[in-house]
Amino acid sequence: MTKAEIISIGSELTSGRNLDTNSAWLSRELAEHGIEVGWHTTIADDRAANLDCFSIASRRAALVISTGGLGPTLDDLTREVLAELAGVPLEYHEPSWRHIEGILRNRNRPLPERNRVQAMFPKGSEVLFNARGTAPGVWMRLNGTMVAALPGPPREMVGMFHDEVAPRLAGSGLARGVLVQRRIHTFGEGESAIEEKLSDLTRRGHNPEVGITASDATITLRIFGKGSTRAAAQAQIAPIEAVIRERLGGLVYGADEEELEQATAEALEESHLSLATAEGVTGGLVAAMLDRARWKRRCYLGGIVAHGLPGEALAGLPETTRLEHGSRSAEAALAMARGVRLAMGADLGLATAGIASPGEAGPEKEAGQAWVALAWQGGDACWPHHWFASPAEVRSRTAKKALNQLRLHLMERRA
Repeated sequence: MTKAEIISIGSELTSGRNLDTNSAWLSRELAEHGIEVGWHTTIADDRAANLDCFSIASRRAALVISTGGLGPTLDDLTREVLAELAGVPLEYHEPSWRHIEGILRNRNRPLPERNRVQAMFPKGSEVLFNARGTAPGVWMRLNGTMVAALPGPPREMVGMFHDEVAPRLAGSGLARGVLVQRRIHTFGEGESAIEEKLSDLTRRGHNPEVGITASDATITLRIFGKGSTRAAAQAQIAPIEAVIRERLGGLVYGADEEELEQATAEALEESHLSLATAEGVTGGLVAAMLDRARWKRRCYLGGIVAHGLPGEALAGLPETTRLEHGSRSAEAALAMARGVRLAMGADLGLATAGIASPGEAGPEKEAGQAWVALAWQGGDACWPHHWFASPAEVRSRTAKKALNQLRLHLMERRA
């Protein structure tokens, strides 16, 4: 399978001021054309770095796609670098200049002479027309490798890829088959525990390839199917996905773009039950996540951020419980789950309590300790967890745990 390298150019990327989203998008698109990305490289607006990077990439990849460096300013170096490496001069392309002139006039903007550099191209290269901006792209061969230089703004880059690059990939023979990725999301066990259950699938050399990644306590399995058509690639994936779901059971909450909050919202809607929340340690994160879910019918009645005495009282935390056990305890979480359920007339009450940062810890409780409690008519339950993480991660992971425990409870009720 063809290997590609993606080069992202810009000091705003290497300095951390901007996030490189182009590389991720291009990797997904290239996979759809059967082209596997072997390298992501990010470089600053530095001539020596650009020369070195394109030289290396053109010798190890069959296809190189760069984004950025095609503007009119002195630090936009891509055209000059490609021409120098190819040993050819830059040539003026009159149609490109006329297009740039027209765009600037339509936008009532001045026409600096400096913009003329955007109509200069390495001799022998093809111009990639930019229907959405003033920076045309470049399509050329360098050291036997095909190079596509695209503009940095995502809207222009995406449009140029679809309009100009994708047809050329098909015509060049670089696009061979399809690479499809299926992501299976889990929550509730760590990366090593998940991999132990699936070690025969995640071993090196398995076909199809199965990878595993962790992000903020969410463990994702990535299945890569390769075939001559999309259907053939998906046929490779289907039996492996079935094995993963069978072995992991309720740990799996969704696939691809499905988020935990959406899976929980759908389970709640299917149960025809209503929910209210009271949040201590999570400070409203559970409510925010539920608010992002695409509800068909409104099962979430609302919530209380239980920070301090007024909020805790509204959530139903008795003064006796607070004095005896503290507001950051299993007893407090259970009391608030019961209390908010009754206060809002909900079928279910979900509550969180805990200690996010060392400044909140005491002699008997450490930072990272958290409790999730759920109350329903005739019963309740509480689940402890100790996160060894930053305060922000303690809050976000506890919010996820709260939603996941609700999801699992609803699954048990349906069983």
